[in-house]
Amino acid sequence: MRALRSRRIGTIAAGGLVLLAIVGWIAARQIRSPAQVAADTAAPPPSPITVPVVRRTLSTVVIVRGTVRYSAARPTVLATSKVKQGSDIVTRAPRRRAQLTAGDLAMAVDDRPVFVLPGAVPMSRDLHRGLQGPDVMQLERALSQLGFDPGPVDGRYDARTESAVTGFYLRHGWEPFGPTDVQLEQLRTAEGAAAQARDAHLQALSAIAQARTATPAEVEQARSDVVTAKDAVDTAVLGVVSAQTKLQTAQKLASNAQAGVTVADANSARDQAAADADVAIKRAAVNTALDDQRVAQLKLLEVPLDAAPSDRETAAAAVRQATEAIPRAQAELDAAIAAAAAARAAGPDAQRRAQADGIQATGDLAVAAAELRRALVEVRTMRSAARLAAQRVRVLSAPFDTRAMQAIAGAAASEERRTRTEAVRQASESKVQVPANEIVFFPSLPLRVDTVKVTRGSAVSGSVMDVTSSHLVVDSSLSVSDARLVRPDDAVTIEDQDLGVTQHGAVSEVANTPGTNRVDPSRFYFAVRPSTDAAALLGASVKLTIAVKSTRGVVLAVPASALSVGGDGNSRVQVRRGGRNVIVRVVPGLAAEGLVEIRAAAGQRLEPGDLVIVGAR
Repeated sequence: MRALRSRRIGTIAAGGLVLLAIVGWIAARQIRSPAQVAADTAAPPPSPITVPVVRRTLSTVVIVRGTVRYSAARPTVLATSKVKQGSDIVTRAPRRRAQLTAGDLAMAVDDRPVFVLPGAVPMSRDLHRGLQGPDVMQLERALSQLGFDPGPVDGRYDARTESAVTGFYLRHGWEPFGPTDVQLEQLRTAEGAAAQARDAHLQALSAIAQARTATPAEVEQARSDVVTAKDAVDTAVLGVVSAQTKLQTAQKLASNAQAGVTVADANSARDQAAADADVAIKRAAVNTALDDQRVAQLKLLEVPLDAAPSDRETAAAAVRQATEAIPRAQAELDAAIAAAAAARAAGPDAQRRAQADGIQATGDLAVAAAELRRALVEVRTMRSAARLAAQRVRVLSAPFDTRAMQAIAGAAASEERRTRTEAVRQASESKVQVPANEIVFFPSLPLRVDTVKVTRGSAVSGSVMDVTSSHLVVDSSLSVSDARLVRPDDAVTIEDQDLGVTQHGAVSEVANTPGTNRVDPSRFYFAVRPSTDAAALLGASVKLTIAVKSTRGVVLAVPASALSVGGDGNSRVQVRRGGRNVIVRVVPGLAAEGLVEIRAAAGQRLEPGDLVIVGAR
């Protein structure tokens, strides 16, 4: 019994020990150090995020909206001609919506043509033989393009240029513009002065030849020539005074002629108003006569049957008198109407006569100015002749010293050269020429007449028409940042999603300052030129996509986050190869659409499909 109890106690003790051991082991599993806890809760080792290297074309674009229209209208102003003496009246107005190409007739002024030619230099002067400059060069270039040979395109208006101008005018059915009366008068004056100077030079040379054989009679004749020359100077001076008086008179007549047009207009209006008033008075008289007739007839009807015969006869006489007054009143009305018609007809005639007087006065003014110039030339010539005559007397008085005579001959030779040069210049200006208001140059053709500002019969003043390019353009604007990127000739895609139209074009203009062409003051105006006909888009609001920068074909590209800069300042990417990261130096290029163009640096390798690291999980 005791032995059984002892075994039972031993078994229980052994079980307790085992239980304690198990509890201790479990407790030991539940107890951890801080380092173990930190190790167990730490994040796993990071794994890299990779993307493949791709091959593609990169481009940076600017997207805005624009409106399709014809190019901005530009005013056309005719230059002022100094050789034409017309009244600048439009005899053929421009046609609205007409398309003008090189050589076309735009309009006519004073029954003279106004042609359109290509050129960037505005017409600013009359062109004639002897002139040179860029305006002459562009005229020669335009004539050559139209099939007329102006000779070398050298900017010199010579005989061949003149011939080409003549052919151009005749081809279009117009006479070329020849010399004016004033120019012919100036030419005759210049030729006369040249002849006198030549005679003076010859006389000076003859005097040198005869200096050693001068006789007392020749000396006396020379003194007489001095007196004659002085008289000629006085006569020439009087001619200047007379010419100045004529010029002043012509100026007053020209001014009065202009006032005469105004007076003619006022008189015509006054006469017409008086005639119309007289017609109204005569018409009222007719109506009064008719009323008197009706009243007299009513009174005759109101006379009683038993009235005295004298009463009835008196009423009948009143009816006859009223009836006879009607034709007289009607005749006076007809005469008044005829007088009013005559007044209306006389008004335009008086106005035309006043205008004709104005044109005549303008011509007389030009002739008076030419006479004054001729008189001034005559004074200079006569004074020169007087000096030569006086010097000849001194030379003849000392015949053995010819130095003074040689000086006279030299001065006479200089005067001959000057007058001959002036005569040549006047002769060159007295041939076929191009008046400044008969040619209008435009930098680009063809053009479209957008607005006509003159009518047939109106005077030319200011702009005569507005023209636009015959091609459509697209107006738009750019922000400050986009304006730095967009350049002329950049390619543009033009889209209208509603119409389903897609076209291509190019940037034609980018403003240098903001707020021009009626755009927002904070934006820059720019225009696009469609490469094909865009008539279907006229007036539409379209989407414009401008490729401001693009790679040349397909390139290697990676996300921007894949690039980093090393300590040596070189750009690089990390490529995952064989389970490890490899540093590859690269040269970056264009950045667009979140990607960057790259190429492997010298000695490096990079292929499409290589995995580059852009981050870590």
